[in-house]
Amino acid sequence: MTISFARQAKRIECAAASVCRALIWAAVVFTLAVASVARAQIFTSSIVSSEATMPMQHGSSVVQLDDDSLLVSWYSATNEAARDSRIFYRRSTSDGSNWGPTQIAVSPGERARESWFANKAVGNSVLFQDKENVLWLFYAAVEAGGWSGAHVDYKTSRDRGRTWSESHRLTSGLGDLPRNKPVELAGCEILLPLSHSGFRKYAYGARLETCAKLLQPSYPIIDGSKFSHPAFVAFGSNRVLAFVRARGGGMLQSTFFDPDKNEWSIPQPTNLPNSDSAIDAVRLEDGRVLLAYNDHGTIRNPLSIAISDDPDSGRAEARLSAGAAFRKLRDIENEPGQDFSYPSLVRARDGTFYLTYTWRYRSAIKCVHFDGNWLGLNPVSVGR
Repeated sequence: MTISFARQAKRIECAAASVCRALIWAAVVFTLAVASVARAQIFTSSIVSSEATMPMQHGSSVVQLDDDSLLVSWYSATNEAARDSRIFYRRSTSDGSNWGPTQIAVSPGERARESWFANKAVGNSVLFQDKENVLWLFYAAVEAGGWSGAHVDYKTSRDRGRTWSESHRLTSGLGDLPRNKPVELAGCEILLPLSHSGFRKYAYGARLETCAKLLQPSYPIIDGSKFSHPAFVAFGSNRVLAFVRARGGGMLQSTFFDPDKNEWSIPQPTNLPNSDSAIDAVRLEDGRVLLAYNDHGTIRNPLSIAISDDPDSGRAEARLSAGAAFRKLRDIENEPGQDFSYPSLVRARDGTFYLTYTWRYRSAIKCVHFDGNWLGLNPVSVGR
């Protein structure tokens, strides 16, 4: 009887141990599964201009609309500033993996309502949706010669780009070019990054009202004749940071705009190289700045992503205004003998990022979708 009881106790002990081991193993598996989910990364890519038949695709812009769809615009031609140039656009409702039909937003030879002359060519496009959900398309419109004969024209859409208004003229001087998206200031005011490539060369911002129509734009200029294609990042409604392309190469420069004074600080060099190519940037909720650029001093390869190191917005502003220290995170493209340029970067409402850019010597427009985990920024707070 004693032996039988001991055997039964032993069996119960073994069963309990087995249950414990099973529970421990289940906990381990669950932990690994959770860790695997936490480490999951997003990175997908697609060619946006796959339906375009022109040999050159360049100067893209990407925006996430109020219905969460993506819209990408770009210009296409036989060569730069050619008479057959036009501005295309496509829509995606599936995270940039599938695209609707290619449509024309600006046709060859269009004329702004305020102009006597038809456009000889069109160039860089910029998409922006304002607080009233009006979609704006700014673009370079050449009346004569090359880019030194360009104005900035625009169209608007109240149905997310399904139909467009006629063209209107924004800037009256020759040599004005858009490149990057505007940032919002107080009320309905925006600051649109522009460059002047006429007799004088400089970077500046067009300060505009977008509610109902454009009203009395002003044009605060960034000091320096070697800067172009600024990219703006807003720190609230009363502080704007600009990164400017360095003509002839060198280091990327940064400067701050004070809306109350309507003026820019003296540009300071960052620690990032610039191969005389366009860049773009977005601000994260913790105050850091994510920047798309060519990580080389002379060629447009690789196309990379860097981040400002200081996570505190106050300290980040102080450091950026004095010349920021950035840290490279990853290459988007790095293919010897190729050229990748003119990035357009947005942060989606779900916290992920979309980047469009000119791919392989202007042969196509490519879109990539990635998250903070792929960049090595886990976690990144969700928000616009």
